[in-house]
Amino acid sequence: MRRCAAILLMLLASSAQADDAAIGFVKTLAGHATVTRAGTAKPIEVAMPLYTRDRVETAKDGEVGITFRDDTRISLGPDSELELPSFVFKPADKQYGFVLRLVFGTMQYLSGLTAKLAPDAMSIETPTATIAVRGTRFLVRAEK
Repeated sequence: MRRCAAILLMLLASSAQADDAAIGFVKTLAGHATVTRAGTAKPIEVAMPLYTRDRVETAKDGEVGITFRDDTRISLGPDSELELPSFVFKPADKQYGFVLRLVFGTMQYLSGLTAKLAPDAMSIETPTATIAVRGTRFLVRAEK
């Protein structure tokens, strides 16, 4: 019994640590979408944490809204793929870095604190260009 309790506590502790490392959370979901983490894809759910190196994909009927720790907000449209290669948000240490990579599809972006506090640390990559963000709101579309 003690061993089961110890294992349960270890699992809960590792889960809490994983949530601490989350860079953002799924706020809205319509239709179907998946997140691929460490090579494993699973369906997205509202309130699901997202981590650096995750890949978010929406189906033809899917839309996903994500809020990041720095209050950046994005919405992915149907048939879209987004990678999250880099995120650093440590205002106490003045360390910032945020890269979003839209592989294809549509994304609406609303800047958060990284773009306001360290504009050079925020960028959005598409297959044909990199967008330097200086605190703004825009919609971008990248063809497959």
